[in-house]
Amino acid sequence: MKNVGEALATWCWKVSSLILISVILSGCQSASLKPIGHMVPENKWFFLSQSGDQSGTWKSEDLILDYKYDRYQSQLNISGVIHFAGRIINSFTIIQYFHLDAIPVNAQGKVLDMISLTTAGDLNAVYDGPVEFNKILTLPPDTAAIAFSYRGRASGSGSYFEGGFMDFWEYPVY
Repeated sequence: MKNVGEALATWCWKVSSLILISVILSGCQSASLKPIGHMVPENKWFFLSQSGDQSGTWKSEDLILDYKYDRYQSQLNISGVIHFAGRIINSFTIIQYFHLDAIPVNAQGKVLDMISLTTAGDLNAVYDGPVEFNKILTLPPDTAAIAFSYRGRASGSGSYFEGGFMDFWEYPVY
């Protein structure tokens, strides 16, 4: 009788563990690195013309992005120059890293993709001017507008402990 009780307890423990693992794994499926299906507020994106050359300026508290693009159907040739704001370049000498993404959205602001535009930075290089990029993107169907997302770190020296550092970002997705 004792062996039957131990076997039943072992079986119950295994089944409970299997159920718990299944619940955890099913929850992880919804954790995506790309925010596809989420929303971006309209004040964070700009509409794309259906064709032709366009240009503009996008500003945040951390940077100014002067961009130009040419769209032909689903192809977008986009280039830009990124100037970091005074709060960064007047306080720090090094851009340790910087990454900029384009977020295509539909007319309702629903995220269709997240596409890398540029990555820049050198852990020990003194900031020496604006960051430039030129990229050809294939836009998802129904793309009406694009938002920008970025993340970066500036520091006063090559060390985290000397000269201080500042992380900065813009992630308009909710």
